[in-house]
Amino acid sequence: MAMMDNKAFLISHIRNSFITSDDTGMCEMIITLDDDKNRNGYTSDSGMESSENELSHSYDILPDMDYGAHRRRSNTSQRLERMKKEKRSQSRAKSITWKDSNTVYSVDEKGHLFEKKVIDGVEGQDRSPALSRLSELIQASANLGDNPFLEYAKFDGMASVGVPTKKIDIFLTMASAEDRSYPMSVVVVSSAKIQDLVGLICWQYTNEMREPVLQENIDMYCLHIAEDDGEVDVDFPSLDSREPVSKFGFTKLALVEKDVPTYTSKKTIIVTVNIPHRGFNKFPIDNTNILMKEILEKVLKRRKIKVRPGQCYNLEKDSVPGVSIDLECNLASMDTLEFVLVRENSSRGDATEVDNGKSSEMAESLTSHHYKSYLVSMVHKLRTNTEVQLGISGEKVDIDPVVSKSSARIFRQKAVTYNADNIASCDIFEDKDGGKSVFRLAYFNGHEFKHHDFEADTAVCNEIVQKFNNILELRLSPVRKEYVANRDRKLMKKRDFALI
Repeated sequence: MAMMDNKAFLISHIRNSFITSDDTGMCEMIITLDDDKNRNGYTSDSGMESSENELSHSYDILPDMDYGAHRRRSNTSQRLERMKKEKRSQSRAKSITWKDSNTVYSVDEKGHLFEKKVIDGVEGQDRSPALSRLSELIQASANLGDNPFLEYAKFDGMASVGVPTKKIDIFLTMASAEDRSYPMSVVVVSSAKIQDLVGLICWQYTNEMREPVLQENIDMYCLHIAEDDGEVDVDFPSLDSREPVSKFGFTKLALVEKDVPTYTSKKTIIVTVNIPHRGFNKFPIDNTNILMKEILEKVLKRRKIKVRPGQCYNLEKDSVPGVSIDLECNLASMDTLEFVLVRENSSRGDATEVDNGKSSEMAESLTSHHYKSYLVSMVHKLRTNTEVQLGISGEKVDIDPVVSKSSARIFRQKAVTYNADNIASCDIFEDKDGGKSVFRLAYFNGHEFKHHDFEADTAVCNEIVQKFNNILELRLSPVRKEYVANRDRKLMKKRDFALI
């Protein structure tokens, strides 16, 4: 405690601490210089005379001074270090001064500095020199001219890094017959719209110098769904040009010219095949000499009907029910373009006669989008079925519960309305005893696909299913397309898994 009260000891300790902790040596020089001044009686900067008992003042403590375990190097030390590094860098560089030579270069003694090389394959002086590969490409690109679809090159996924892309095989319906079966692969960024994809296809088509030359207006072209063999699915309209590419799951599309579609000629014949309870399909036929068995194969392929062992399908004329046609005959001998797909040992008359004389009313309902309601039971898994009024039109679907006094309030079904464009499918789900059936209505709720199951008489279920399918065939909403694409992918995965 005596040492701590000794001012001279404390001041000496502080001075020595400054000197020993300073890497630059500045404190030692200043403190030593102040000691010499004090001992010799020099005056301070303030003009006052310093005595031997007075001690020199230390520097004022500033707010930006560093306190901590690691002390920051001073500016002088850092500047000296930089100067050392620059000296080391300069020592590695060598400067050479250019001086003109007084002597004349002798070609005879030392040879040519840049001798002319002889290119193989060029003989004589009159022939033009051979071009390098780069020169050929430059000359070829100069002859191509400007690509009118250059603005759509930014949607090329091959040139984009770090963004989601999608690869689509495009069948070119305007190409020659031998090239039409081979699609052109296009990689597009997922954020592009269908219209941008059409422009990208035209840009790539022009760059690859394909024939014939396209029209410079992309509004003259549209995209259709295509089969694996390149056949255009005319049952569906072209994809909406305003929709994003990521909304659709198709991997094969066809580029079609709007004014004169090349997949059909002016004399194309449209054959209609009706499928009982499942709607209809239309097929463009170029030649009436086509055999009826080929049309049957087209229907089975389009509907993806798998013929099991022991089953057999045939065609009937729409105007002659119950009489199967000869599949070896051609279309020209049929005298009609309306046919019905039937399965052997089954009858299509059940679809019109089971309704007890109401077939005309049912047909009228199926061929129009007029509103019609049905009394059905809504099937629930964990509670009893609920009677509801199912209203169907070409614009919306209403599900209104039939409220009774005996219904428990907690289990009452809420009324709900769905836009027709959000309906994905409607199919018979289960056939029950006693003339009852269950049909499933699939819909899109904005986030995912869900479904409702309804039970009613078999005839009523068939009418409802056919009415829904008729509406879906005519509207062809994006929800319906996406649902069918997802369902087909799942079926293919199951089929591939079964073959393993």
